[in-house]
Amino acid sequence: MIRNILKFRFSTASLNEEPKKKLSLFKLIVGGAIGVYGYDLGRKYREYLTNTFLTKEQINELVLKNITKTKDQQLIAHPINSVNNIKNKEKVIVIGGGIIGISQALKLLRMGYNVTIIEQANTVASECSAFNGNVFNPMYFLPLVTRDNLIYMIKNIFEQPELTTVRFNMNAFLENNFIQWGLNSLLLSMTDNAQIENSRKQLRIGSLTLQDIDKLKPSGLFKGHLVAKGQLGFFATDQKVNAYRDRLTLLGIPHIKVDSFEQIEQFTKSNLKTESNLKLFNRFNKALILTTESNLETRELTQTMLRYCQENFPNQFAIAFSTSAQNFVLDTDKNVKGIQTNKGIVLGDSFVICLAHKSKQLAHKLRLNLPIIPAKGWAMGRSAPENFNQTLVKEFTLNTPNYFATNLNGHLRLAGCAEVCNDTPSTDASKEWGAIQILNRFNEQNGFDFKMSDFTVRSCFRPLTPDDVAIISEVPGFKNVFINAGHGSRGMSYCFGAADIMSQVMEGSKEFEDYSVKRYYFI
Repeated sequence: MIRNILKFRFSTASLNEEPKKKLSLFKLIVGGAIGVYGYDLGRKYREYLTNTFLTKEQINELVLKNITKTKDQQLIAHPINSVNNIKNKEKVIVIGGGIIGISQALKLLRMGYNVTIIEQANTVASECSAFNGNVFNPMYFLPLVTRDNLIYMIKNIFEQPELTTVRFNMNAFLENNFIQWGLNSLLLSMTDNAQIENSRKQLRIGSLTLQDIDKLKPSGLFKGHLVAKGQLGFFATDQKVNAYRDRLTLLGIPHIKVDSFEQIEQFTKSNLKTESNLKLFNRFNKALILTTESNLETRELTQTMLRYCQENFPNQFAIAFSTSAQNFVLDTDKNVKGIQTNKGIVLGDSFVICLAHKSKQLAHKLRLNLPIIPAKGWAMGRSAPENFNQTLVKEFTLNTPNYFATNLNGHLRLAGCAEVCNDTPSTDASKEWGAIQILNRFNEQNGFDFKMSDFTVRSCFRPLTPDDVAIISEVPGFKNVFINAGHGSRGMSYCFGAADIMSQVMEGSKEFEDYSVKRYYFI
């Protein structure tokens, strides 16, 4: 086939003018593509060979004796294997203890599975779930990856960071799988129709999340959360507010167009007419209320769900902290039987990878180029001052073109900005452009004079896919390994819906192909 491609001849008159040059260029392009493809195949094969391969006898020995030997080493079983397992029930290993992993574990426990979580930190919600904007927005549908946003982010590479809200960092081009991410972004996210379809996919997860939350509310998991009456969004121009409203109407999302401040007071049934609130409203004078949006503290909810799992499923649930996944354990028929960790092998029947953008590190072990890259965001929090109850954030999750602001149980949280980059950790997030931008705009628009030292400031890496739609999928070629990752900035908004979809995919449903990793090219 390759020989036939290289023998290809151009027949058009324009190309026949310089046939040798044209043919040489064509061969160079084809040769380069074949070279890249061959290199990628070789890399995938090398990664796959770093897994641990055991015979069925060695796996049985590991189960019975907690130890086995290979030609090169002695392998031990992780102590968690013998903890809290009901016999004759399938055991699922969930890799990752953020809000996605914990909510996935809760869903599977409710369905009757045995579940073991392995988490590399000594606590749950240690990374992106640890500290964010407290914004619960299951009906938020604007993908970050669109034609206009990509152009805007590329242009902002050359702008001063403090003048931007979203941008590329040049170090993003060094991130693993950035090429696959970039090519798929161009192929899947550049048209208006693609953006609408991607929004519909997001909203389907959000709708399932709302349904599951209604089922879980009697459990008390959400006590103290979801107290805002909605999301109040301000817009910079008439064009933007009208475009947003048109999309809300198209997608059937409940909303209220705000033409006067009195409408805000009628909606909340409270007196909010202060000088600072009127100043903020008059600054934009273009607003919408989303009635389904609210506020929720991700870390607190993750910890509450963990306790709920431990208390309500004591014979089915276990969690191993300070345990990092290194590679997979396969038998001679290439079936995945376990996870090799720093503390021994964790055995299971099925495996769900919930490691945000780091999911691609384990996916590489199974010959999959997962197109997820980090997008850094900033969050900052402090206790709300006494006069803060007079602000619009008393009743709403507040959204302006520059930031989100929430007030949950007397705690103010600000969040915003996005930088597509690699995952080099911050040395001091309070000195980075995103945090400075958020605080400056908040003070300016709300009449405060907060200092950066008044806040706890943190940045985190949100897992961004090429279409900004989560990957909830079986790993191709491995029927008992799955991925639930790539939720961007909406992990807590989509966690329950994503867990529902993942559980149905695990049981063989073909209804959710829109979230399959197979929708991507060059992976």
